[in-house]
Amino acid sequence: MSSKNKIYLILSIVVLLMTIVAIFQNFETINFIGFETEIIWIPIWIAVVILPLLNLYEISINTDDYNKYYWLALIINLISIFYIIRYFKLELLP
Repeated sequence: MSSKNKIYLILSIVVLLMTIVAIFQNFETINFIGFETEIIWIPIWIAVVILPLLNLYEISINTDDYNKYYWLALIINLISIFYIIRYFKLELLP
């Protein structure tokens, strides 16, 4: 169980690096659920949705520990979300 926090942290770092690579590189474009996107964005979108939820779950369940790896992974996930919002020019507030 102690390695789960390190796995989440490593996955968060990998997703951040994939996001940065996807922003600066061009990949093959595919049609996915009626949405035309580059192929690298599909695992990034899936990970950006699931990883913060898993980190929040682990932080809320393991209240006895300090959870620094989970918090660090959550911050990295938020940075990835920020880059994705900037790249796709999503306007969350009108």
